[in-house]
Order: sequence, then structure tokens, then C-alpha cells
Amino acid sequence: MNDLSCLPPGPKWGFWQPLAYAQSAYHFLPKVHARYGDPFTVHFSLPTVVTGHPDGIRQIFTAPVDTFCVLIPMSIRRVLGEQDLRAIGGEAHRRPRKLIAPGFQKTALDDIGLMIHESTVQALKNWRDGDTIDINNALQDITLEVILKTVFGVDGRADFEPFRLAVKNLAASWGNPSYMLSAALRIDSDEWPPNRRVNIARRKLADLLLDDIKKRRTREEQRGDILSRLMEARFEDGGGFSDEDLVDSLLTNLLAGLTGTALLMTWLFAWMGRHEHVAERIQQEIDGLDRDDDIDAIQALPYLDAAFRECLRLYPQVPLVMRGLAKPLQVRGYELPAGINIAACSAVLHMDPDIYPQPELFNPDRFLERNYNGFEYIPFGGGYKMCVGNHLSMLQVKVMLAVLLSRGRFSQLDKGPLKVKYLGLLMGPADVRACFNAK
Repeated sequence: MNDLSCLPPGPKWGFWQPLAYAQSAYHFLPKVHARYGDPFTVHFSLPTVVTGHPDGIRQIFTAPVDTFCVLIPMSIRRVLGEQDLRAIGGEAHRRPRKLIAPGFQKTALDDIGLMIHESTVQALKNWRDGDTIDINNALQDITLEVILKTVFGVDGRADFEPFRLAVKNLAASWGNPSYMLSAALRIDSDEWPPNRRVNIARRKLADLLLDDIKKRRTREEQRGDILSRLMEARFEDGGGFSDEDLVDSLLTNLLAGLTGTALLMTWLFAWMGRHEHVAERIQQEIDGLDRDDDIDAIQALPYLDAAFRECLRLYPQVPLVMRGLAKPLQVRGYELPAGINIAACSAVLHMDPDIYPQPELFNPDRFLERNYNGFEYIPFGGGYKMCVGNHLSMLQVKVMLAVLLSRGRFSQLDKGPLKVKYLGLLMGPADVRACFNAK
């Protein structure tokens, strides 16, 4: 390790830092930033230099690819696998990303939008007029069904149930507080009970996927789901993804989509319950649709788009966009050595009053009044590792919400001060309930 005396200031090393981050990144990071300025240094598995300033973030996201190396902790690698895009770098990252990315672009998702609509309509049939709905749990159930059909191509109840149980088991094991505490304390042994439970759950889901992929390879059929598209994709040399590579890629989409999509919609329901004018404007936009399966019209709704973006600004699902340094990098006047982590901090950036006046307020109009560049607003990361599924994520939440609000009305039951807690892997609003009335 190089001399670290050149690093920006920050709290002294201690095991409490990863614990404080795990408890609430949205509290810990702004607090350290307020005390030490930008950039600052915290200590996780490695010293990590953090910037929440657009200039520093620009320096990270525009640096040459070979500046960085992959330093993914075992707690994440255990779940996502060795060939997930986040777990590889350089040419090993560029080659599969070039093949994966086109299937997730806006122009390639029209058919997927209709599949999302169909799955949401089907799931909504289980709701009864007058039901009290736990929003996050209900949306996770719908999201799971949507993802299994659109990403994995699972169809038919006989196939659906084993996948559903395996996915929920893995999500529960990974999101268990004992596993998150083990990750914060860097307990990496496979024999440690929380780690063993995650390994077993992942293996069961991976086996289901591998079996399904092998069956598909023996059949010739045209299907529109993401898995089918990845199976048909070819590199320049004519080769394709191995079965194991497909599993690693799909597990990322599954877990990010399951937790992130439902949570983003839960946040919007929470804010709508506390800002009636926001709920009214969103409802007016959706009521103005000729049909709730007009995917292009749904995606073009300006206030709905702004409201979701504001949810991601206030509580970004990835508070730190982290990279390992393979080479020295200059960030905001500091010459940072190789062998440490560098991070762009959305939890600080998105609360900068110079960029977002009155940043603590939920105000979707700010996204209608100004366009923010990729160094001022980073809910999906940035640079060469920008999340490939960001268009799919936004498509899914918009279509699902359009179906829900065009076919029912929701009377919010929780309108008091917003409380935040862990909902599985991510932090979200506690106690978001609503009474559903079918139209």
C-alpha cells in the first residue's frame, strides 16, 4: 500500500465506519462531508476517497477505463457471481457489455413494455375492492411476476412457483440483517451461517436457471424475453454467452429489479400520500391516456417521469458509486494513489443546495425546469459502468404505475412524518399502506 498521508481528511479508522454506513448511508455520508469537506476519506475494506462535487465526479467518470480495477467485496460477489458486469473490468467488461447493452436500450424495449403491462394487469386481478394494501409487499409480488416473465421468460404456473420461491429465498437471505452485518464486518467464510444460507439459496436459483437454459437450447422457438435475446446474441467471433455467464448476468437484473423497482414505486406512493398536489397531477396525466397499454405515451408523461426522478434524487439506491484505483488519479487537487477506492457520492451530490435549491423538499418540478447533466444527477451511476438496466427500470415503474392508477384509486393511510428503514437490501419508507378501490 502506498503512503496514505496524501489522502483528503476524514474520520480516523475504526470498525464503526462500515457499521455507520450500513445503518444509514444517507445520514453517515452527509455528516462526514459536512465536517471534513469535499473530498473526504472514509475507511471500509480499503481507504475510500469520496466526492459529492460535480467536478470530482466528472474526473472519475471520464477517466480512462484502465485507471480502475475491480474491488468488489465478497459479500456482493457471492451473490452476483464472477461474470456479472460489476465484478469484471477492462476488456473483460467491455466485451460482454457491448453485447448486453443493446437489449436494454429504449428502442429494444417496446415488446417488453407490453409484457410488463400484461403481467401487471394479471396480478391486479388478485386485489379486491376495499383491500388494505401494504404497498411495498404488494409491489414486490407484482414486480417479481413481471421480472420472471419479461427477463427470464418464465410462463405457466407450474414453472413459475419454483422460481418464485427460489427468488424470494435468495432475496431474504441476502437482505437478512445478519448477512448485512457480516458484510460490514468482512466475515467472508463460506462456513459462517449467514454466508452459507446465501450460498445455498443462490445455488438453488442458479440450478433452476441452468436447467431452463439447457432446455431452451434444445428447442427452436422465438421468444421476446431478455434471456432469449441474450442467448441469441453473438460476439464478433460468432461465439455467445456460456450458460454460467447468462446466470450471473440474469441474477443481477433479477435482484436489482426486484428490490429497486418495488422500492422506487413505494417511495412515490409515500410522497404522494404526503403531497396531495403531486398525487393529483400524476393521476391527471394517467387519466389523460387513451389506453393504459400505450407504452410510448406512458413513457412520455413528463410529470410522472419527473416524480420518479425526484424519488431517486432524495434517496438514491446506490449512495456510493465506487471504483478501485489501478493507477493514480487526480481528484479535486489530490493525487490519489493506486490501491485505494474512489467513490462518487450521490447521497451528497443530490443534496447540494447550489444544484438543487431546498434539496430536502420533494419537488418534481425541478426536473421540469432544468436538465441535469451526468455529473449532477447519478442515480444509475456513470462512466463506463453506467447501469445497463436503467431504461428497463424506468419503463417498468412507469407502466406498472399507469396500470395501477388507471384501474383503481388509492387512499393513503399513512400521512404522518416519513420514517425510513431497511426494506430488504435497501432503505425505504416504513409503513406505506393504502386502501384500494377498483374503478
